[in-house]
Amino acid sequence: MVTEHLIDVPPLSAKAQAIADKGNWRLSSDRQTGALLRTLAASKPGGRILEIGAGVGVGAGWLLAGMDAAARLTTLELFPGLAQACASVLAEDDRAEVVRTDAVDWLTAYSGPPFDLVFVDTTILKFDRRDLVFAHLADGALLIADDLLPQEKWTEAHYPRVERFRAEILAEPGLVPTLVDWASGILIASYRKREGGGR
Repeated sequence: MVTEHLIDVPPLSAKAQAIADKGNWRLSSDRQTGALLRTLAASKPGGRILEIGAGVGVGAGWLLAGMDAAARLTTLELFPGLAQACASVLAEDDRAEVVRTDAVDWLTAYSGPPFDLVFVDTTILKFDRRDLVFAHLADGALLIADDLLPQEKWTEAHYPRVERFRAEILAEPGLVPTLVDWASGILIASYRKREGGGR
């Protein structure tokens, strides 16, 4: 079992967490999830990495800490204040691009190369519009999602949504998924492109 206080926190994540604490923003990735993001990002040298739901940049800091010099991170955030804070935190790292956008709209319009790792940390893209994420995964890409174990911040409506997700994701064509009941509850899945080019 990983003890949180033994995990070294990257400087950018620590900077973002200080902003989150000051603003009472409680939705950032915890240290255990962050450490996992760092490790998984390190498995994609030169990779294209996408984070959906930047917040103030805590998760992005962990991803950047694992990425090599050739990898690139695009992180999406809907709310202007959060996006501005995230952009301020990440400004010193030219591997990161912060986009203030609605992620559904952005993914619908996106026509660039597929991503090698996607961290989904927003409700709609996690539970209702995963098709938009799957459409932009490279063969062998990693898909990560967190917050899949009960937490105090959840509303009553959120519990059945998570249960549905946990059942559906295990049967999702094209994914090789594992649900890890650790930290906040994490999905780690590998995308396997179907022969013939379809999903």
